[in-house]
Amino acid sequence: MPTFEVKTNQTINLGGEYIDKGLSVQISTMFSNPFDDIEKIHKAFIRVHGIDFKKEGYLSLGYFGYEKV
Repeated sequence: MPTFEVKTNQTINLGGEYIDKGLSVQISTMFSNPFDDIEKIHKAFIRVHGIDFKKEGYLSLGYFGYEKV
């Protein structure tokens, strides 16, 4: 099962708070593209950083990048 590092591509204004480019989490998934398992990414950001990108509509490849670890 591959492990991916998912990180922000740009600075994001999330409810008046700025999230810097490069904020990241690591997830493991059975898919070759971690964004096919978006709920796992969502839960990882909440668990590690306490940030809910999904609620604000930012959880997509337009705002994030990933690489295999």
